[in-house]
Amino acid sequence: MRPLRIIAGWFLVLGGIASAAPGVTNVSVVNITPSTFSVVWVTTGGATPTLSVFADPGGVTNLAGQVGLEYYPLHTGSPACTNAYDRRLNESVLRQKTSGLGLVQVRVSHCQPHTPYYFRIQETDNQAGVTFWPSNGALPVVTTALDTAYVVQSRQLVFNVPGLDPAGSIVLLSNSNTPSRLAAVAGDGVRSNEVYFSLSDLLDASGATNYVLLGNQSFTATVLGASTTETQTYSLNFTTDFLVGQGSQISLSEFLVLSLGSGVVRAGSTATLPVGVYASGITNLSFSISLPTNLLESLSFQSVSPQVGSASLQILNSNTVVASLASAPGLTLEGDQQLAQFVLATASNQPSVFLPLAPVSLQARNLDGSSVSSLAASSASLVIVNHQALLQNAIAVDGTRSLSLYGLPGYSYEIQKSTTLAAWTDLIRVPMTNLVEVFSGLDTNVSRIFYRAYEFTADPPWVQGLAGQNHSLLVYGRPGTNYVVQYATNLSHVVNWYPLMSYTLTNSFQTITNLPNTNPVIFYRVKR
Repeated sequence: MRPLRIIAGWFLVLGGIASAAPGVTNVSVVNITPSTFSVVWVTTGGATPTLSVFADPGGVTNLAGQVGLEYYPLHTGSPACTNAYDRRLNESVLRQKTSGLGLVQVRVSHCQPHTPYYFRIQETDNQAGVTFWPSNGALPVVTTALDTAYVVQSRQLVFNVPGLDPAGSIVLLSNSNTPSRLAAVAGDGVRSNEVYFSLSDLLDASGATNYVLLGNQSFTATVLGASTTETQTYSLNFTTDFLVGQGSQISLSEFLVLSLGSGVVRAGSTATLPVGVYASGITNLSFSISLPTNLLESLSFQSVSPQVGSASLQILNSNTVVASLASAPGLTLEGDQQLAQFVLATASNQPSVFLPLAPVSLQARNLDGSSVSSLAASSASLVIVNHQALLQNAIAVDGTRSLSLYGLPGYSYEIQKSTTLAAWTDLIRVPMTNLVEVFSGLDTNVSRIFYRAYEFTADPPWVQGLAGQNHSLLVYGRPGTNYVVQYATNLSHVVNWYPLMSYTLTNSFQTITNLPNTNPVIFYRVKR
């Protein structure tokens, strides 16, 4: 093997994150029915949560085994899931997001109607030990409802939750005329940026049965997130008309979330990067991006939505551009949708490069001309690929590692690894068929590891069998060279090699399939 060039990607992976002492705040009893109730709280420090339920305020009679406990309960998860496996996977991810936000919800089931139940929260941390809430005194009590009432107006309420990724956050909903509270998880039964409530699940002031909503009713929504708690109040009017499943959709404050799409493009080609918004209803927005325009042949910003009246792009200097969008007359930019796109023609003679695209100086205005106060933007990247190989690493939630190799289709690459930088070991040989190949399930037994990649040309040629593909070969060689594939049925003292086929490589590798399988044992070799 003769390496043509080496472009190394170095990644240091460190393990071990110190945790803060556990604590319990914002404890709420929610979603009370005749047979169930739930407890929601905020925790810190990554401790393991436990809820214990008792029949007495002193915590003597533990009801373990008599009531059911379900941690991080969900209804249906994402409505976009089309099969049971995807639904289970989505629910698992949603629970992980809720836990990652420091939020806990536990549903208690198999309860008796109109019966008091007492509970205690326990947080167990390997470093800080065990914390109880309450730390002393009588335990908090919740009394289940007696029965359910006939609902005249069945109303559903869907909130748009602001933020880059609000899925997994918990929203609490209360009414001014009853102490009953509801809780729902963003992304459960609705889109990832929404949360769903059935208002008939509220209990009346006595807590015995459902609350019959009549007249103008005030509701308060409280969003429990990673570091902030946001509260908004809304009013809805209820009449004596019979309604089934009427829905209302409300935005939790005025907000704008800007998202840019990432892309991978070969040098000398054109990339299209989508620009999307998730907004409560705005008339215009602008943002700037650090972008080295000297790497581009051309750059434009185009509208793709009828809601957009104008899209403009201003180049401030060689590294900064400002993009602006304005709504069409009589319309607003709202909902969750793609509004525009960047079209970038890259230069053909530039090296491979990662271009981070981070929107800054984000500004937006509401219909009344006021500034939108809740603004957020997600970062993206454009990867321009030429002859130099690029590596990018990632660490999943469960700690597993993966690598993305960027290279030119038709070329061959080798990925190597090292824990000391003194010696390198071959890890993966890659015949590139796309601009990017992803390799997951990499070694997690070491706390740090380095990777590098380089392009190679095999001269003399290499040949290997393809795992999982019987009677198939992968041959590496020099492009434009003619090769002959030979075979033998044994490697005894006198080996007879027979010609099988000849070919000329157009890439640096070629896959050969449908080889003869008449012999139980067969050997292959490739010669020029």
